[in-house]
Amino acid sequence: MRHLLGYIMVCVAGLALLGCVRKAEDDGAYRVTVRLHGGALQHIDSATLLVIDPDYGQQRVLGGARVQDSTLAFAGHVAGAQLAYVDLSSDSLPYQFYFILEPTDITISIGPRHWQISGGRGNRSYQQFLNRHDRLLSSRDSLWREYVRMGTDSTLTWDAERSSLRLDSLLQDSLQRIIVERINRGDLVSRLIKQRLLPTLTRESLQKIK
Repeated sequence: MRHLLGYIMVCVAGLALLGCVRKAEDDGAYRVTVRLHGGALQHIDSATLLVIDPDYGQQRVLGGARVQDSTLAFAGHVAGAQLAYVDLSSDSLPYQFYFILEPTDITISIGPRHWQISGGRGNRSYQQFLNRHDRLLSSRDSLWREYVRMGTDSTLTWDAERSSLRLDSLLQDSLQRIIVERINRGDLVSRLIKQRLLPTLTRESLQKIK
């Protein structure tokens, strides 16, 4: 009986140890899937996943992948959230897609005129901000098209022109304000937004960047 009890205890300890090993292996695991839609980047045949050192800005290659059925797949382990990008090689200009690499499943969909990313808190925050930014930008574009239409149809009155200009100014101020506010948070999402939208800021807004 004692021998049986000892054997059971050894087995239990072994299973617990195996579980700890597997948990350690699973910690920090990431999977990045890049899907190319609608002929986007059709000359791409391979890509490389890189991370950027937060202190020195140096790049480190994590791995490479070849396109299979318009899909690229990367997998590995990462200690925590890091700024990363997928470098897609092509015969024409290079294309680099920046995102936040986290220990989770991340899916990137790239089309000819639109892209979307899901997976991870940082990427969710990044996508939500860009959606908000794009809605304001779309409202401004719609206002401009309506302004041009009224001018073409000779229906543009002085009051309508003043109203359009005032609303355009408000939308522009909102765009500038949300970009500056988000950049000044100083996290990884801020770095992505700064890289993407800094050229759209006015001189006055640039002076507000910390």
